[in-house]
Amino acid sequence: MRAINLAVFCLLGILLTPGLQAAPADCREDSSHPLILSNQDQQLLEILGGHASNSHTPALIRYNDQSPGINQPILGNYARLRLAAMALRDGDTEFARQQLSQVEQNSPAAVDAALLLAESYRRDGDRERARTWFVRIAARFPGNPRAVSGLVLAGDDWRKQGAIEQALPVYNLALNKVAENMKALQTLADEPDRLYRSLTNSVAGNSTTVMDQLVLAMIRDRDSQVLDATGKLINASNVRKCLREQEKNLHNAIQHATARDLSNGAFRTAANMEKTATEQEIADLQRVLANAPDAEDFRARLADARDRLKRIEDRLERLGSTALPPALEKRKKQMQKDKQRVETEIEDARQQVRQALKAQLPELQRFYRNLAGEAQLGKAQLLQARG
Repeated sequence: MRAINLAVFCLLGILLTPGLQAAPADCREDSSHPLILSNQDQQLLEILGGHASNSHTPALIRYNDQSPGINQPILGNYARLRLAAMALRDGDTEFARQQLSQVEQNSPAAVDAALLLAESYRRDGDRERARTWFVRIAARFPGNPRAVSGLVLAGDDWRKQGAIEQALPVYNLALNKVAENMKALQTLADEPDRLYRSLTNSVAGNSTTVMDQLVLAMIRDRDSQVLDATGKLINASNVRKCLREQEKNLHNAIQHATARDLSNGAFRTAANMEKTATEQEIADLQRVLANAPDAEDFRARLADARDRLKRIEDRLERLGSTALPPALEKRKKQMQKDKQRVETEIEDARQQVRQALKAQLPELQRFYRNLAGEAQLGKAQLLQARG
């Protein structure tokens, strides 16, 4: 029951946390989305979070019979798991299997449903079918430690029945799965950044890989603050994607402005040369008039030169300057600030994830080492009996 309760809290953490909302189009972070639970959802969570009691059976059945709400497809699977677990506890394997058969196969609850189904066959004495299910579960969910534990349990069942030829390959399969998962955990320990893709891009799954399982374990640990870090990481990643799109638009605008500036370059060069010559002409005429103030023809030429200079300056103004337009320059500077800010936020969130990984990794590694020890012990007892 503890595994079911933890899975429920884990699932809600992943699928219902506000941090998983996408950033809005203006590239600002948005974490204002509230968690919305109906009264029925809240009542079910209280039941699933407490001790199993047969008095809860009507409420659990009623939850799945009601009109489906937004969270019903998720929580309904765990209501069926609780019903099945209580039925197995009371010996009603038929009702348990009826509930388990309705759990969605692509649900995060699927691995727990499959394990309970295998256990229902064990309770009925159909160990052959139970062992078949344990092997099937391990094949589908190789990264789930409970699934690998089922292989050891299946090997133990065969060993106790003296079926050496059936037990030995199952023990070996369990040891191979443990070795593969331990190797994957060590890879994550050496390269923790591999975890970010799973945190930011995956939807709550059913722990088919070690990375999935580790993410779930980290989220279950409320002291790790990994949910908060994941929300920040997802928001910051979405903002970064949005900024990259805006940066492309800004780059295109700058390129357009630059291209326009280049096309005007020849005209600007000629106009500047003409302006320089006109300014020199005006200076010369002013010197002449200083010595011959009554020279009307020079005065007329000076007025004409000043008019030409004004027209040249107006033409240069229309052609624009070589600098970026003020609006583009402002956007460019703001873009640099936004990029720096979001990269800092991503690194801070990643550091939180690294700390959570460092805390959870040894626990999962220890579990697999113990599991390998159980498989080795069963195999040794098997070989000893055969010898």
